[in-house]
Amino acid sequence: MKYYQIFRSAEPKVIGIKDGTSQVELITKDMLSESSFIDFDNHFSGSNKVFFQNQDKIDSLLPPIFRGVLRKRAFVTDLMQYGQVFRHLYYLYSERYINILKTHNIGEFNLFPFKIENVENLYYLLFVKAIPREEIIFKDSLLYTGQKVLENVKYYDVNNLQQYTDLVATTPLATFEKIAISKEHSGKDLISIQGAANYFYSEKLVDFLLDCGITGLQVGYNNSVQLEFV
Repeated sequence: MKYYQIFRSAEPKVIGIKDGTSQVELITKDMLSESSFIDFDNHFSGSNKVFFQNQDKIDSLLPPIFRGVLRKRAFVTDLMQYGQVFRHLYYLYSERYINILKTHNIGEFNLFPFKIENVENLYYLLFVKAIPREEIIFKDSLLYTGQKVLENVKYYDVNNLQQYTDLVATTPLATFEKIAISKEHSGKDLISIQGAANYFYSEKLVDFLLDCGITGLQVGYNNSVQLEFV
């Protein structure tokens, strides 16, 4: 089964915004002093260095309903980008989008309601429990720097997590061309992996989303990280 990453479309005719920025502005001024918001904000923060080791804590987080406003000229779509984003929660998903995901094998996940002013339907922040870097099979993965169109691609020999950590420390632009994980995950329709910014969708789920007319998404048919099960 093939897998593709899904991104929010940057097409102005789809999202309304001409510069590719977010469609929704997150409003937090009324919740900054609430302990439940502070706990949430601290956990989904770039300064939380043990985020992936403490994913189970997310089940206990109960933030207030998030609120936002649609930016000028922005269109309402099923998948939207908002700002300022919480780390690891990069998109807003319509209830229709979420209901489709729930009919597929997406593993453990958390939803956080998000209400957009003057938009009837409820949206959600979605977190799918991630496979940590420790479970990536590096010897079967591929890391590189450069661009193929410029013919300056360089591949790196990485066989374990320590070598990966050392590479990123010295070559921060190194990125995955292919990620290998255990074949025990091969039946899932939605896969999250530490180190990959976007979720991996099965071809079956991608086709279903498109058949249902889900708007605002762009499927990375030609620019997804390759996923391999070993």
